[in-house]
Amino acid sequence: MTRTFFIGIQILGFLIFSLGQKEEVKIEHNPPESMGAAEEAVVTVELDKSDVTGFAKYQITVDQGLSIEVVESAGASFTFNNGKAKFIWMALPANEEFSISYRILTTGAAKGKKALDSRFSYIYENERKNHDLPTHYINVGTAQEILAESIKESMEEKTWNDQAVATPKREVRPDGVNQWRVTVDIEKEGLTGFAKIEENLPEGYTAIDFKSSGAVFSSMDQVIKYVWYDIPENNVVTISYKLLPVIALNGDEPVIEGTFSYLEGEETIEIPISSGVEMMADETPKDTAGAEVLDEPLAEIEEEVMAREEKATPAPLVETTSKKSEKLEEEATPEPQDEEEPITASSEESKSPTDANIIDVPQPETGVFYRVQIAAGKNNLKKPVFEKLYNFEEGYKLENHKGWFKYTTGYHQVYKSARDDRKRITSKYDKFQGPFVTAYNDGERISVQEALMITSQKWYP
Repeated sequence: MTRTFFIGIQILGFLIFSLGQKEEVKIEHNPPESMGAAEEAVVTVELDKSDVTGFAKYQITVDQGLSIEVVESAGASFTFNNGKAKFIWMALPANEEFSISYRILTTGAAKGKKALDSRFSYIYENERKNHDLPTHYINVGTAQEILAESIKESMEEKTWNDQAVATPKREVRPDGVNQWRVTVDIEKEGLTGFAKIEENLPEGYTAIDFKSSGAVFSSMDQVIKYVWYDIPENNVVTISYKLLPVIALNGDEPVIEGTFSYLEGEETIEIPISSGVEMMADETPKDTAGAEVLDEPLAEIEEEVMAREEKATPAPLVETTSKKSEKLEEEATPEPQDEEEPITASSEESKSPTDANIIDVPQPETGVFYRVQIAAGKNNLKKPVFEKLYNFEEGYKLENHKGWFKYTTGYHQVYKSARDDRKRITSKYDKFQGPFVTAYNDGERISVQEALMITSQKWYP
């Protein structure tokens, strides 16, 4: 009986002792909310271990770009490797409350939102216990860098695209004097996440963005980019930009090479963008050289002008020469040969659509020279029609260049002189849609840039 009572007392005492133990570990720490690149900050960790004793570990896990150094370990051993810092005690300090501290550092390349996870592990009643702190985020870098990195990271899960299909198409249209509107349509299905359009611009051009559809636009070293961290969900995504000449060019169709790329898992899929020049049916066509196109027949204007000329044609002038001079002139004029019809202005005009006062190619001037192109088109207008249409009575020449009739005027051996003439013509004749300077070498068209290099002349805007 006595023995049974004694055992009961022991059991009761053990239960009372067990109820007196408590597992109320409390931890507080103060990591920074934001940091700059290549900066450091000291973090203090306050631990209330309650009655926990023996072996324990405090581990901090940080994202790439962050590192940790020990400041105060409270008797623990410290290591940092592969983004993990560890404070390890073989026996925890006797005091219920104690603190440790460490220095957190950012690398120069670190940017964006960086995670910091903390865990205190210990043994309690022969069982391993873990006390996890909520994940803390440190914003590293500028606000723009942090936002960009955040969007990029949140979109990583959308980059598998194993069933994605994409077809990029490019449309190029003349849009002013030697200016071009470029539109790229991405027809897609099942494509999400990161995507990019990269276009290589022709030499002598720069570009301005017209439509980005949510992409980030950038331009550097003749390359433009449209970057989406999360491409829109539309089946067709469209961007457009305008090509502008940095220097005066010959106006030929620009050659653009580009690609559309996206991520399929960890692999980059790159698709060439088909190229070409197309014109919309409801728009006024433009010459590939940039001046206004004269594709319309202009039949009404031509008939009106020719009818007016017929009514206004004066009687032939009668020369007031003496009979003797007339006779001498008749004797001096050889008679035409029977086997060959003499070539006259009227007969030559009937064989060619080109007016007698203009030519099909530039005059055979030698060396490098410049002219001003004032118009171009698929049809050759007669001189009276052209003059009425544009109220232009200065001399001009007609070139048949790459399937276009191109109207040019002037002759300049110095580029600045041609530039000044272009400004004068632009100011005086408001019906021309943007005259521009053209260059020649021994009568053959070359680019203005090439002409300036040959002659070592300076370009003027």
